[in-house]
Amino acid sequence: MRARTGHNRLIQVIRSVRRRWRLRIALRGTAIVLGTGLLVFLISAYGMDQAKFSPTAVIAFRIFAYVTLLVLAVRYLLIPLARRVSDERVALYLEEHEPSLQARVLSAVEFGAQDDGESDGFSAAMVDRLVENAVEKCATIDFGRRVEASSLKRSSGMLVTAMGAAAIVLLLSPSFLQHSAPYLFPFNSGAVDNPYRIEVMPGNARVARGAELKVMAYLHNFDADEVDIAVQRGPEGGWERFPMTLDEETGERLIFLFDLDDQTEYFVEASGVRSALFRIDVAELPYVSELLLEYHFPAYTGLEPRVQENGGDIAALRGTEVRLFATPTVPVAGGAIVLEEGDSLPLTPSEAGTLAGSIDVARDGLYRIVFTSLDGDRVVGSPDYLIDVLSDQPPYISFSKPGRDIKVTNIEEVFIGVEAEDDYGIRQVELVYSVNGGSEQTLELYSGRRKEVSAGHTFYLEEITLQPGDFISYYARASDDNRVSGRQVATTDIYFMEVRPFDREYRQAEQQQPGGGGGGFDSSLSKRQRDVIAATFKMIRDRDNYSDDEYEENLATLTLAQGRLREQVERLIARIQSRGIVQMDSTFETIAEALPAAVQAMAEAEERLGERNPEEALSPEQRALQQLQRAEAVFRESQVGQQGGGGGGGGQTADADELADLFELELDKQRNQYESVQRDRQQQVEEQIDETLQKLQELARRQQQENERQRARANQNQNQSGGGGASQRELADEAEELARQLERLAREESLPE
Repeated sequence: MRARTGHNRLIQVIRSVRRRWRLRIALRGTAIVLGTGLLVFLISAYGMDQAKFSPTAVIAFRIFAYVTLLVLAVRYLLIPLARRVSDERVALYLEEHEPSLQARVLSAVEFGAQDDGESDGFSAAMVDRLVENAVEKCATIDFGRRVEASSLKRSSGMLVTAMGAAAIVLLLSPSFLQHSAPYLFPFNSGAVDNPYRIEVMPGNARVARGAELKVMAYLHNFDADEVDIAVQRGPEGGWERFPMTLDEETGERLIFLFDLDDQTEYFVEASGVRSALFRIDVAELPYVSELLLEYHFPAYTGLEPRVQENGGDIAALRGTEVRLFATPTVPVAGGAIVLEEGDSLPLTPSEAGTLAGSIDVARDGLYRIVFTSLDGDRVVGSPDYLIDVLSDQPPYISFSKPGRDIKVTNIEEVFIGVEAEDDYGIRQVELVYSVNGGSEQTLELYSGRRKEVSAGHTFYLEEITLQPGDFISYYARASDDNRVSGRQVATTDIYFMEVRPFDREYRQAEQQQPGGGGGGFDSSLSKRQRDVIAATFKMIRDRDNYSDDEYEENLATLTLAQGRLREQVERLIARIQSRGIVQMDSTFETIAEALPAAVQAMAEAEERLGERNPEEALSPEQRALQQLQRAEAVFRESQVGQQGGGGGGGGQTADADELADLFELELDKQRNQYESVQRDRQQQVEEQIDETLQKLQELARRQQQENERQRARANQNQNQSGGGGASQRELADEAEELARQLERLAREESLPE
């Protein structure tokens, strides 16, 4: 009994090892079948997708996938698990992996399997002892559990990896796998639709003899550069292929089949994908053989009615009445005009067999003619025709004279000429002007209804209190006589009349602008301010032409430009104050007052632009322009005064030159760069200028001393006056040479490299 118990325990160990061995084979085989099978199915799915799921490709890849999966299952699962493994072989397997057993288990299994107590000269006690010793030895190796521990871990890892890869593929679910899944796993018995297919409209159709048919094709889940339609007219006709055009808006491909007078078959093909075969039956049905359109335009256009024979598509202004006269191929009981929205407009038959109706053009759309046959059936008698509402363009308006910014005196008479035209008639022309950014004044130049208008207005500037630097801004606008969709208004750009000093003074100031070292007042400040005003005006006028993002971006740019110009004028004011020019000469008090006023107006305009309110920014922008132009006018007058006062360089001339240098330095970017990059060189030039000025002062002192000596000598001896005169001439020549050097150095300083 004790021997039998030991033998049973040994058999349990053998069976435990066998089960673990079979588990390892099952795990490893399942991992191989799952991983390799996943790869095979991916290859098959991709191949089907590339072949656009043609029947041959579907069958071939199905066979490839399932045969490969079956071979893998048989090779790595069925055959290994179906083999019978004896206890002796398991014992040998155990001994091979655990050499410490020293063949005890194998011997115990062989001898313990004998039925009688003794065998081959071995006693039963000895066999029992051998079995017990083998069991005890198995206990030291955890009854064989260590044999398959590492192998089971590897096999389990392989299976988990394969399952993880399968899960990732399912989660990502690429499109080709989604399309191929119904073909690889046909769980339902119904037919599977090809994901790459061509949907054709109208498909099978029945049309009237001689009619035309619009065929549309939609490509599902793929695209193609070329889409063709194959057509066979009549049973004996040959197949003809025609390219289909692409509608950019809808993405559909379309073509018209004209003059259908026999049974026709057709299909659509693209990139190897072919639609089903469709048939067009031809019957003696009513169809439009002739369509006449009569246009009655809105009254404001002044146009006479127009007749269009062989009509179809309608293109007319909103509010136009189009009368239709349709002649069917066979007699009909009645008909209707069916609009795209589903509305139906009746067609009234006449004794001549023509049906008449009308459409009021109000919006874009489609329409078709539908007949009621003598049998009472409703038959589509025409293709779909377009209704295109034409937009009434706004009038065109421009200035014929002067058509640009001009400079005037405050006593001139300035004529402003305006020209306007419109396809259907100008209703009103107005001239809008403002003095120094004040409230706008409107003058009506024309009122009536003409296609072309030329009008004008004369400004008598002496009747308006103006001074140099003031300006008049003006623009014109015209409106048409559209009473259907509303009057449209067109507006010109804004222009400026700048008041300048009288002609003689102005020309003198202009002539001395490019002088050697001083230069003149650079008017780019006022010019840039005019550009800001013009840009703001256009933003207001053309608001409807900008998207919200474009409008915001342009306003931000205007705000930045106005802010930079303000900062530039502020720096100019700071330099004037730091050099004390106003204290030296009260002539420049007006400039010192005008520039801060301009800065204040610019700041207000900048704030309004920042608040996205350009309408309220126009007035302060124009006030800033007025102050800048007044400062410019005062400076020009001062230049005229300097030239009129004769030669020589007094304090006033020096102040004016210094102020001119300030303007040039602030307004000329290239010169600013020159000042920053070439600072060392300028310092050297200034030192040379200072040295030359010192020499001139020394010469002036010496000339004064020489004059005193000459007067003293003249009292004593008239003969010495000749030598004194020669000495004085030498001093004068030296002074003239130094003056030329000073002028040359100043010119070098003012010119950028």
